Formats: sequence, structure tokens, C-alpha cells
Amino acid sequence: MTDAEDASSVPASPELHRLSPRDESRVALALTLRQLADAVLDAVPVEPDPAPGDLLRTALKLQRRMDDVVREAVVAERERGTTWNQIGDAAGITRQSAHEKWYSDVHGWAAIGRSALPPELKTLEVAAEADARYARLRPDRPHAVTSGLDAIRFPGSHAYEASLRARGSALHVRRTDLDARATELNDEYGDLHAHGPTSAPIGDDPLLIEAHRGHADAVRANRLAIAAVHDEIAAIYDELTTAEPSLADEHHTQSTWHHNAADQARSYADLLNGGTS
Repeated sequence: MTDAEDASSVPASPELHRLSPRDESRVALALTLRQLADAVLDAVPVEPDPAPGDLLRTALKLQRRMDDVVREAVVAERERGTTWNQIGDAAGITRQSAHEKWYSDVHGWAAIGRSALPPELKTLEVAAEADARYARLRPDRPHAVTSGLDAIRFPGSHAYEASLRARGSALHVRRTDLDARATELNDEYGDLHAHGPTSAPIGDDPLLIEAHRGHADAVRANRLAIAAVHDEIAAIYDELTTAEPSLADEHHTQSTWHHNAADQARSYADLLNGGTS
């Protein structure tokens, strides 16, 4: 079966346009490398007298593109099951340093749905186009990009992967909604502090006493609400550790962070209530 036939057999549903996350990350890396190759050719100095600094500026642009390649490579490694210890070894740094350096890139990849392309594009078709471009330079490798994809090696796997994606996608949608709610609550918290009662001594003024009590109650309610949101987000990341097992480390890190944020918010709410729940 040819790449074109495989691509045309992909069902019309946007979700089924996606391949396995492992395949998607591999295609994303291939496309980034192709862009780098184009940039390298464009960077060849052909002008006899470029403006001062132009050669360096061009080289620095290439360096930034190379950084993109490294980030894409880390994502692809994580999707194929490479541990953070192994990534650190490959980079010549510790596991902790590797995690700190590239964790946000892997987490960002997961947050956008682990897809190389917008939903209207079929990943396999774009990969086949990359094959054709590569083959012009290396005719001996007519299927350089697609030959390593699970969708080619294991025909029909894209349908199975689509079913697996459904659970993860639903969890990420819910998480995005909760992130928006957390932002609203934190904005509200900022407004409460900005427009709270004066910090001047209250004395025995019943109006000031009531104003401070009301403000404290509002802040406490806000912090309890944000704690509940953090708890929900943490629970979603706990579910994602099984829904997206190759990124379980990343999801566990996020779950722990949100659990801690929930505990801190509740502790503050308790302080506002005199140390009682």
C-alpha cells in the first residue's frame, strides 16, 4: 500500500486525521527539521557585501531554529517511552536538569492535544508530502518520513489511536475549562485585595468591623473555590496518567502541583476563619 493510498483511507473525522501521539511527534520533528533545512539553504551567503551584522543575525536565527529541533526531539523521545534519565544521559546532563529544561515543552505538547498539525489537516498526507520533498534530495529513500510511522507499519492503527485519544481529549477540554475558571477566581481575588477595606485601625466602629468581616468572608470563599478547582484539575491529571501513559511523569508533576496549590488555598482560608474549617 502506498503512502497516498494510506492517506486517502483516513476517515473524514478531524479526530481520525490524527495518528498516534508517537507518530505525531515524529512528524512534528520531521517538519521542523525540514524548515531548518530550508533556513540553512536560505542562510548561505550569496550577497557579496551584506550589511554589517547580517551574517551573525542569520546564524543566530538558525541557532534558534536548532533549539526548536531539540525541543521537538525531546517530545518525540518522551512519546516513544524514553525516560528523563535517558534524556539526561543523551544530553550529558542530570535527569533533574533535563526535566527542568524541557518539561514545559512536553507539557505544552500534551496541552495542545499531542498533534503535529491543525485538525483540518491529515497528518499522513502531510508526511507523504514530506517524503516527496526528501526524495528529491535522496532518491534512495522515497518514504523516509512515513516508513517509520506506526500508521504505515501497523495498518489500521490510526483508528485504534483515535479511540484512545477520545478519553484524553475530553479530559484536556475539561482541564481547559477549569483553567479558565481558575483565572477568573484569581482575577476576582486580585480585585478583592485592590478594593478591600482600609488598613487603618478598626477600633469599635461597627461599620468598619462589618466591612472587614465581609471582606474576609469574601476572600475566604474565593480561596475555597480556587482550592476546589485545583482539586478538580489535579484529579484530571491523575486520570491522564493512565489515559496518556507515555506522559505519566508530566501529568503526575502537574497533579502534585495542583494538590499543593489547593492545600495552600485552603490553609489561607482557614487562617481567615480563625484557624477553623
